[in-house]
Amino acid sequence: MPFRCTPPPKDPVRTLAHAPWKLAVPAFQVSPRTWYVSGQSWVGAYLIDTGDGCILLDTAIPESLYLLVDAVQQTGHKMSDIKMILLSHAHFDHIGGAAALHEITGAPLYMSREDAKFLAECPGETLVLDADSHVQELTVDRFYDDDTPVCLGDIAIRTLLTPGHTIGCTSFFWQEKNPVTGETYNVAMHGGVGANTMNDKYYATSACLTPDLRDRFFADAPKVSAIPVDIALPSHPNQIEILDKAGTYTHQSQPYLDSTVWADFIKERVRQVRALME
Repeated sequence: MPFRCTPPPKDPVRTLAHAPWKLAVPAFQVSPRTWYVSGQSWVGAYLIDTGDGCILLDTAIPESLYLLVDAVQQTGHKMSDIKMILLSHAHFDHIGGAAALHEITGAPLYMSREDAKFLAECPGETLVLDADSHVQELTVDRFYDDDTPVCLGDIAIRTLLTPGHTIGCTSFFWQEKNPVTGETYNVAMHGGVGANTMNDKYYATSACLTPDLRDRFFADAPKVSAIPVDIALPSHPNQIEILDKAGTYTHQSQPYLDSTVWADFIKERVRQVRALME
């Protein structure tokens, strides 16, 4: 699967807030143990079956929550199977459904300590970003420690603080074994690469984010892109186009398996951020 990015949907928040079914997509498998389950085409959420319950990565916004619940059930799992909810960063489009999902599942909410602070101190730049979405306040239960993986069943997710898009943006890395071929794959999701918060216009009005975060993003890019990743998953599905192959996964075909995608993806996001500086 060579790297390809595509434009995002037009007016996604307004559409999801008022007519979410227009962006609805069924759940689909992306790797031996992981499914795309946000239920919509703007922002991603992933369900990982650990063999001892499931881990959910991100939650999208509350207005599309019913699509996520339906998508989880489409995979053959129940909401009660979710034992941990890992949040990539403190923007409403990734954490908007977290409070409700915590109540539904009882699963603890994880976030970086840095973005939990960002969330508490700057709600205008985290939760209250769009009048069309009505995000519930949430309480973070546990913080990431990059030296200690998040473990459940036989899955160990290594977290990596990757600031830039936010102060505490976190990326996730784990391994999965193909039950048919016996091959082991390195799977990853970058926590957030949006250039919309890494430009001088944004910094001029921000109370919390500063250009040194952009500098950190540039400085970290070579080492992040050098991490071996066989299956690269986007936090927004247009950033690494995956919807075009939805529903085609089999353990034998592996349509999302390509070890070149991760580095090309990071390179392209760096290019986009630098372009806004010119």
